[in-house]
Amino acid sequence: MLDAIFNIGTIIISEFVRTATIEIVRYAIHEIHQRVSKWQNEHNYTNSNTRSYNKASKDVINELEIIDSEFVELERKVNFDGYSSRQDEERKEELELLRSEKFSEYQKLKSMEIADEQCVSPENFETSQLKSDKTHILQFHMGQVVLDKKCSCGRPMILQSKQRLDGSICQLNDFFWACTGFYNNPPVQCKNTQQFTTKDVGLLHRSNIFEFQVSSQDLSIIFNDTSIQKSIVSRIKYHIKEKDDDILCPIHNVPMILREKRNHSGVALDMFFLACPHFGCQQIVKLKSPAQLAAYLRRREGRGIL
Repeated sequence: MLDAIFNIGTIIISEFVRTATIEIVRYAIHEIHQRVSKWQNEHNYTNSNTRSYNKASKDVINELEIIDSEFVELERKVNFDGYSSRQDEERKEELELLRSEKFSEYQKLKSMEIADEQCVSPENFETSQLKSDKTHILQFHMGQVVLDKKCSCGRPMILQSKQRLDGSICQLNDFFWACTGFYNNPPVQCKNTQQFTTKDVGLLHRSNIFEFQVSSQDLSIIFNDTSIQKSIVSRIKYHIKEKDDDILCPIHNVPMILREKRNHSGVALDMFFLACPHFGCQQIVKLKSPAQLAAYLRRREGRGIL
């Protein structure tokens, strides 16, 4: 069964049974279409294709940014006036509802884009069984929008991992799903989590992600080569202040911006993070593993670190 869909096209499959990739692709396409068919008909996207889904999802991201800009202006007005009028509060409620609706629309569009691409070009995808020596594959997806993983409260969930302060390689049982409602203030805050299933888990993913073809330890060894690490840092610095459409703030649903820490030690895994552009928002995604740096470069340049 489909457990989660990441917006870069990777699908996590629980109760995974090794079978032909084409059969997995057919199953995934059927499941995705089943889950969004009602919404698709309501929004007249039944005859769309990958390109139109992609354009539509980008348009929705732009709309989310416009919504957030108006919200920020309202907050500034309240701070300047020293009070919040009834009209301001009503408009904020309208914007929050619109934000939620648009994010839901974005999720459906990305899901259909992925399903359509898999249907047209199944040869571009392959399956892998998730094993303890390849936990970096999960790290590769940290912070990314999860399209089809809902908390019991109805909000989307994101992939998280326990922090390993000793720098050792993460194990499968370090990962878990967390509700994005955790970042809301009481009484609407939700602290629900789900343990990541570590048994019989498979992945349907693009076949040209070379980082998935090596072990976590091998990727770490490659990353620690001085010349390779220097090249990685240089490439990432080129994108400072650029927005990342695949990493959205869990509160404001807008693309996060690449930043460089002001006081870092020069260590590549402690230099970069993605931050929400919404004024006053503290949400960040640290790029703290070789896999996350590889994922960022692939999203921005089409090629990771291998």
